[in-house]
Amino acid sequence: MKAFRSIGWRLQFWHGVMLCAVLAGGGAAAYKYQRAALCRATDEELERRAGAWVRLQNSDRPPPRRPDNRGPARPRPPEENAADPDDRGNWYAVRFNQVGEMLSRSASAPADCPPPEAFTLQRRGPSLRARDLYREAVIRTGDGESLVVGCNMATRLRSLNQVAGQSAAAAAALLAVALLVGRWLVGRALRPIAEISATAQEIARGDLSRRVFHREQDSELGQLTAVLNSTFERLETVFRRQAQFTADAAHELRTPVSIILTHTQNALAVPEMAEEHREAFAACQRAAQRMRALLESLLRLARLDSREEVMRHEPLDLAARTAAMLDALRPLAVPRRITLTAELAPAACQGDPEWLDQVITNLVDNAIKYNSDGGQVRVTTRSGPAGVELVVADDGPGIAPDDLPHVFERFYRADHSRSRTTGGAGLGLAIARIIVEAHFGAITVESTPGHGATFTVRLPV
Repeated sequence: MKAFRSIGWRLQFWHGVMLCAVLAGGGAAAYKYQRAALCRATDEELERRAGAWVRLQNSDRPPPRRPDNRGPARPRPPEENAADPDDRGNWYAVRFNQVGEMLSRSASAPADCPPPEAFTLQRRGPSLRARDLYREAVIRTGDGESLVVGCNMATRLRSLNQVAGQSAAAAAALLAVALLVGRWLVGRALRPIAEISATAQEIARGDLSRRVFHREQDSELGQLTAVLNSTFERLETVFRRQAQFTADAAHELRTPVSIILTHTQNALAVPEMAEEHREAFAACQRAAQRMRALLESLLRLARLDSREEVMRHEPLDLAARTAAMLDALRPLAVPRRITLTAELAPAACQGDPEWLDQVITNLVDNAIKYNSDGGQVRVTTRSGPAGVELVVADDGPGIAPDDLPHVFERFYRADHSRSRTTGGAGLGLAIARIIVEAHFGAITVESTPGHGATFTVRLPV
């Protein structure tokens, strides 16, 4: 898609990727740090509780006597020594003898609590181990038994995950706000480029007087606009000189051509002239007429290039204008037995009638000139939601694919379908394109060698 290839979208995309990476990386690091801190605090508490139990077991105080005075009382159950009254569900204790048999355990202790390993019992002080959601401290008591004090981390990890989920939601909201702000900043930063592009498009359409304005003259964009304005000014000067030269040359040549035509017509009017002289004067007359047509086309192009001709935009029916032009051009098709067929549906639009008549005339005249004898020229007008269309198709030899991109260039002729023997100057289609573009429309051509050519003019409603 075109939007995904724009600089603004790419800047926004990479801005979003960087924000996602920063937020995801920071969130993952914070979660890992908090989990490690929670495990550290739990391990410290496990060591404290295990040490308290051992100190109780190894106390120098005489053991309490049973009520029947038969011997010392047994130590208190592990759940009373290893867990606080308000945290019994998380903390537990399990007592093992020398051979790993379970002697007693807390009510909250898991039933599958394994006995301590042999190397653990050989260490002095508590040893730590982790099993799934359980973290345990293993310590050896003074009477040869071993004690496992543990903590069920499910509740603590659930609380940590809830906090992590809330932090992720806050990060997502922050990301959305950052993307919106980034979009606004990108649009604001690229606005001068959009203005430069819009101005350049207007200049490309022929308005060479437009210039790019940027407030910050010392910035990179300010320097770019200065260079572009200088280039546009040079282009305007060159085009104006070229148009002026073309107009001046055409004006200067009109008088000699008119004189030549006058003398050739007077000479051909003499009945006593020899036949070879008459043919020579007739050839001069044809050449002068062709030169006069070329000069008229050059003057028309010069006026269009210099914007001296202001295009009117008045309501008109393109079908009615086309019908009038076909009536005027029909005699040109009679000598070659070319049939003009028209399907003219109402096509209301706005434009300059005289200049649009020129477009219709050029297209139909070309279709007649470059058609085959006995062929057909089909002219169609139609209206749609996007605008109106004028289609002119012929049955001629067509245009070669290599020539299609150049048919609207000035003085261009294809080798076969645009021969000089037809008398054209290669300016008709160029003039038609300039007129159509001045009406904010477009003109296109489609052709297959041997199957004629189809020219389509599209104008906005």
